Amino acid sequence: MRKLLASLIVCVLFLTWTVQASAQVFDDAKSHWAAKEIQALVDAGVINGYHDGTFRPNAQVTRGQFIAFLVRALDLPPGDSAFKDVPPGSNLYKDIAAAKKAGLLLGNADGYALADQLVTRSDVSVMLDRAMQLKGDYPTKATLTYKDKAEITRYAYESVQRMTHYGLIKGTADNYFFPKKIATRGESAVFVYRLMEKLDLFSEDKGPVSIPEPADSSEVVVPVNDYQYIKVRMNTQGVPLTYNKRTTDKHIRSTDYHYYYHMGNASKPLGSLRVTLRKLDNGDVFIFTKFIHNGDNTYSASVIVPFQQSNAYSLAKYSAFGQVDQKHNDTFGTDKTSHPVGILSAKAGSTVTNEMMIGKNYISLHRQTKYANGQLSVIRELLNEYESYKVYTDTGRNLVTAHVNMSVKGKAISENWVLLSNKRLFANSSNRDEWFERTIKEYTSINNWLTADGAYTKLPWSIEPSYQMGYGRNIGRLQGGVYLSAYKGNKERYFEDLVVNAIADLDVFSGGAIAAGKTPIFKTEYTSTWLKKSYGTTAPYVDTRHNENAALFLKNASESLSIPQLSESNLRYADFLVQQKEIGNVIQVTPTSHLIADYYAAGSQKTHVSLNHALGEMRFLLETYKQTKNPAYLKTARELQAGIENLYPRWIRSNGDLWYQVDGKLQFTGNDYDWLTLMDLLLSQNAFEENGMARSPVFDKMIRSKAQYLVNNNIPIKSQIVMLLEQQGFGDIVKASSASSKHPDEKLNLDELPKDELDLLAE
Repeated sequence: MRKLLASLIVCVLFLTWTVQASAQVFDDAKSHWAAKEIQALVDAGVINGYHDGTFRPNAQVTRGQFIAFLVRALDLPPGDSAFKDVPPGSNLYKDIAAAKKAGLLLGNADGYALADQLVTRSDVSVMLDRAMQLKGDYPTKATLTYKDKAEITRYAYESVQRMTHYGLIKGTADNYFFPKKIATRGESAVFVYRLMEKLDLFSEDKGPVSIPEPADSSEVVVPVNDYQYIKVRMNTQGVPLTYNKRTTDKHIRSTDYHYYYHMGNASKPLGSLRVTLRKLDNGDVFIFTKFIHNGDNTYSASVIVPFQQSNAYSLAKYSAFGQVDQKHNDTFGTDKTSHPVGILSAKAGSTVTNEMMIGKNYISLHRQTKYANGQLSVIRELLNEYESYKVYTDTGRNLVTAHVNMSVKGKAISENWVLLSNKRLFANSSNRDEWFERTIKEYTSINNWLTADGAYTKLPWSIEPSYQMGYGRNIGRLQGGVYLSAYKGNKERYFEDLVVNAIADLDVFSGGAIAAGKTPIFKTEYTSTWLKKSYGTTAPYVDTRHNENAALFLKNASESLSIPQLSESNLRYADFLVQQKEIGNVIQVTPTSHLIADYYAAGSQKTHVSLNHALGEMRFLLETYKQTKNPAYLKTARELQAGIENLYPRWIRSNGDLWYQVDGKLQFTGNDYDWLTLMDLLLSQNAFEENGMARSPVFDKMIRSKAQYLVNNNIPIKSQIVMLLEQQGFGDIVKASSASSKHPDEKLNLDELPKDELDLLAE
């Protein structure tokens, strides 16, 4: 069991180094390639900075210094003897003595530790190997392929083999090991970080805690794991909570444990309480608390989270990075939600033992409209976003306790969420701060009202039932593309948690279809009054764009998080597109060509098709065909292509621009995007070429007309689209744009293209 706090107390540091009063971020390490690992080891108290506030990641490391890192990482017990060259008065004596007792450092035949000699990568391999064997049996050896493996000395060769196999040692990009190279502080941090990750040493080992009995009938205790529990307490006297039942729902990479309680007298309850533990496979846990209060009074309640073996805390708050600008939007009105409270870090001294993201309390009313056919449109009317919390420190008991308070309003629903982790949610505090700042600026596009049933986000005013503060489970927002993109960028734990949570949300919304491996068809559960007025479409209905968003998110999540169950999510959506003709959700252009309507509900009229989306669907099918060679995908893609082509030249407006959409009567309406549809046409031509198909002459005519319209009306064209135009033979149209919109050295990069409807779902 690691006793990191005790180790830090007895540890004697190097003469030139000092323990910082609290874990800090070093300016000279922020942009270093090992910044994440350095910060993690600093936070864990394994490695420290210098008196002048620098870390010096490129400074060389001695054998004694590297041994000290390992002693702290492994929390080794003290030894009582050292070496001839490490007397009791040495600053490194206790670390070297502990290393000798554990067998990490053997010394030479003359009894010298050679602690002041610089440590080579070969030395590092041997020390890491010994450290690994202290904690278990790690015998497997890799067959070395390093180009300089002949330079690895005999004493280190097998250690390099083992540490290569277990991933602690890696070669350079061109496969050199450099066995004689002196290790730097940054490199050493990476080596020790990999060791601690492999041995799961970052989280403080905690013994099982006794789950206490509720203090009285107004309190419930819910075990989270062996060393953590939570309490939910009614602070208003005379309101008991009585256990009802527990259920379990398994998702991909997470499992929901629902605890249900009666609020008030069980024989005639005033309402209910549901506590959901969403346990992720990495050990982190979302806790969702939901009160449904059918009475008239407003009560007070608290979610109480005790952190054992902690005697201090810090709180990084979103509000420190600004205030959201809740300005009015012509479509959505005003979004009255903002962001979570922030991250509470429970600590033992300066070492983080647990972290908790604290969400706010959301109070809302359930609203619905029932239709003659028995179908429902369901939303929530937000009454208030509420923030109240208190953190208590009991140093005598080594206990930090957080109270997250809730207002349980009569005739309303009151919800709260927190995320618990025994590791840092952000290994790099700069990444955390950037995310907090981004959330402030983009609060309307980043979910903050999380529930066990899915995230609730602001809906347009044009919904039924009609409420200005209408919120709902929007499929396009349930998918966690924004978090997946952030995770790809820096691999932070918090983003991984939000991606896994989004997968669970989609599974809940689909009634478990994703976990069951079935094709998920997500139906929008609230009515758009515009769709109702135009086509008679009411909830629930299928929005093909949102389903495409979800499919891309699940496919991308499969690749980024190695989730094989989701690897064919794109195929499921491709199958869905193929099936649209069979279910009649198409606009038939000719007997052999059609377009897929943007929305579908049994019994409603045929809706429109937007050109931008039709092109995206066609490309989606072509990409899937390239992957699978399934002729059904190519056939449907060809029929969509023909449907677009057979409506030419009616896509062209009198001013040369394109129409945005066509309806079931083949009538064209709507203003097109400035350049997104142009980009889709250009990318479609690329997709034809990638599949060995000829360019579409009709698409070329549409591209030329649209590009000329933009130039004639002085509408700026993105530089990457200009390069696509030049690449495909339309450079004569955009000569002026080419000269003014891109740097002379800029090159075409498809990843830098503006995002269209298809791509935005994965963002």
